[in-house]
Amino acid sequence: MSQRHFIIGTAGHIDHGKSSLIEALTGTDPDRLPEEKERGMTIELGFAQLSLPAADDSGDELALGVIDVPGHSDFVKNMVAGVGAIDLALFIVAADDGWMPQTEEHYQILTYLGVKQAVVALTKTDLVDDLELVLEDVKENLEGGIWSDIPVVPVSSHTGDGIDDLRDTVSRILTESDPVRDCGKPRLPVDRAFSLKGVGTVVTGTLTEGQIHVGDDLVVQPGGVEAHVRTAQSHGAAAEVVPPGTRTALNLSGISLRESRGVAREGIGRGDVLVRKGLGEAVSVIDVLVSKSGREIRGMRQSKRALKTGREVMFHHGSSGVAARIHFLGQRSLSPGETVAAELRFQEPVYVFVGDGFVLRDASLGLTLAGGIVLDPEANRRAFRKPFQAEFLEARSEAPRDLGVLVRSQMKRDRVFFLPHLLAKSSFSEEEIRAEAEGAVADGLFEQNGDWVFEGKWWKGITRLAADKIREVHDAHPEQLGLPLRDLRTMMEPELPAPKFFDMVLEGLLAGDFAKAGPNIRHQDHIPQLPPELVRAGEMVRKRLASDLVSPPNKGETATNADEEKALRFLEHTGEVIALDPKTVISRAGYDRLVGEISDYLRERGKGTASDLRQHTGTVRRILMPLLEQLDEEGITVREGDDRHLKE
Repeated sequence: MSQRHFIIGTAGHIDHGKSSLIEALTGTDPDRLPEEKERGMTIELGFAQLSLPAADDSGDELALGVIDVPGHSDFVKNMVAGVGAIDLALFIVAADDGWMPQTEEHYQILTYLGVKQAVVALTKTDLVDDLELVLEDVKENLEGGIWSDIPVVPVSSHTGDGIDDLRDTVSRILTESDPVRDCGKPRLPVDRAFSLKGVGTVVTGTLTEGQIHVGDDLVVQPGGVEAHVRTAQSHGAAAEVVPPGTRTALNLSGISLRESRGVAREGIGRGDVLVRKGLGEAVSVIDVLVSKSGREIRGMRQSKRALKTGREVMFHHGSSGVAARIHFLGQRSLSPGETVAAELRFQEPVYVFVGDGFVLRDASLGLTLAGGIVLDPEANRRAFRKPFQAEFLEARSEAPRDLGVLVRSQMKRDRVFFLPHLLAKSSFSEEEIRAEAEGAVADGLFEQNGDWVFEGKWWKGITRLAADKIREVHDAHPEQLGLPLRDLRTMMEPELPAPKFFDMVLEGLLAGDFAKAGPNIRHQDHIPQLPPELVRAGEMVRKRLASDLVSPPNKGETATNADEEKALRFLEHTGEVIALDPKTVISRAGYDRLVGEISDYLRERGKGTASDLRQHTGTVRRILMPLLEQLDEEGITVREGDDRHLKE
C-alpha cells in the first residue's frame, strides 16, 4: 500500500458550516484561535487531516490535508492563501441560506485560481423541507462555468446524513486525479511563522512541486536569505522527506522571525516562500493574463464596474498580498467578462512561477476585482508595449501551462537560451524542459551547442554580421592583414547573450571562408596590399630577398631605410616574409623550399646533422640554425644530440 497526497480546501459563505463539516469528516475542529471560538467564525486558516481509501483496487491510502479557510468578507485575503495550492475544492453552500454574495465571491476566486476539481457540500439539509428546490438553485449558479458538471452532495454535520457519501465522492474524484506533480522545485508559501522555546523558528505551509529533505538548504523569497531545514513534520508526524501535496511544518536554523514586512527582508514570516537554490530571484514587474468575471456579486454594484488601467490593486498569490499597479495592453479598462494581457508593477518584490494563478482585490472596498495567470515571471518593464512582447504574451495566453508553448514562445522572443536556466521559474522539471527544447532542435526549429540552444535564423544573422565587419575592414583598409580578433570580440559582444558565444561565432567563421592571421582574422581571398607610399620600398625588399632564396641577406641589408623597414614589417604581418630571429628574415618562397628539402632528406635518410642539412639545401649556417630551431618548436622535427629526425 502506498500513500497519495492531496490538499482539500473549503470555501463558502460565513456560517455555512465549513468548520463543522470538517470536524464531521475528520474528527478535528480546525478553529484553533480563542477569538474564532468566541466569534463562531474562522479568521485564520485552520487545518485537519483525513485518510480515505482509494476508490480503485490498488489498496492505496489517500492522505489528505484539509484547509478550512475564512468565509467572512473581512478575511477573504486569508481565504486566498488557503486555496492557492489545493487539489480539490470542498465548496460549502448551506441549504437554509442558498447561494449568498460571499458564496459567489469565493466561487469567482476559485475560478480565477484555476481550481477545476470541486465538490459542492450542501450543508444543513436537516433545516430545510424542500431540498430539491435548493439543489436546483445551486446547479443554476454553477451552469456555464468550469464547475457546471461537479457533484453536489447533500449533508448534515448535525445528523451525519450524507457524510459517508461525501467521503466516497471525494475519494472517487481524487483517485481518478493525476498524482501531485513533483518537478524537483519545492515551494512552501509560509502561512504561519513562530518561534518555540528550545526549538527555534518554525514555519508552516502547503508544499507544492517538489520534496523537502531534512538537511536541505533553502532560500527565502523575496530577499534571498538562506535557511537550513533542521527537522520537518508532515501530517503531524516527523519526517525525513516531505512530499509535495502535504501540509508541512519546518524547523529552520540560520534564520529568525521577521517582525514586519518591508523592504529590508530580514528573517522569515507569513507571505514569504521557501524555494530551492538556483531558481531565480524575486521581481518587481510581471506580465499576466487577467480576467474579470461577467457575474455580478449580489449587493455589490462595484463588482460590475470596469477595472481601469493604472489602478492600484492588491495582488494575492500563495500566502502573500502585495500592492501593485495594473496596466493593460492595448486598452484603457477591463470590463466584466473580458480578458486581456497586463503588466503588474509592485511596491515590493514578489516571487512567482509562470502559470501561477492569482487574485486581485481592492483592499479598501473589501472586494475581489479580477484574477488571472502569470505569463512572464521575469518581465522587462521597458519591453511591455513592444511588438515582440505582445506577440510573446499572445502566444502564451493561448496555453499558459503548456510546456511546448512556453519553450517555443521563449525561444522565438529571446532567440537564445542556456538550458539549465530555461523556465527555471516554472512547474516543469529540468529534464522535461531539456527534452522539450532538444525535441525542437531535432525538429530543425533550433540549433544547439552544448547547453546553449538558439534560433538558426538568428544565428545565421549573427555570423553574417561578424563576416560583414571583417569585410568592411578589408574594404576600408586593404593594407591591413585583417581585423584584430579582440576588436571583433568587442564589436560582437552587444549582440551576444554570453561571452561563450563569441567562440562559437569564431568557430563558424573559421570553418567557412575565413582564416586566422596571427592575432587577426581575414577572408581567405583577402591579399593585403602595400600602402601606396610603401609600394616602391616593398619592391626593393622583395627583390633583395629573391636574389638568393635560400641564403638571403640579413635583415639590416634587406631593409636599408625607414620606408623599407615599414614595408618589411608589413610583409612579415602578411606572411610573405618569415622572421627566423630578430636579425634574420627569409621570403615565404625560400622558407617553403628549405622546409620541403629538409623534410625530404630526413624522410629518406631517417636522420641528419645540421651539417648534413646545410650541405643538402645549400643554405648558410646563419639561416639554417634559426630555421631548425623553429621547426623543433613547431613540432616538425625532433633533436636528439647532434641529429634531427621528423616527428612521428
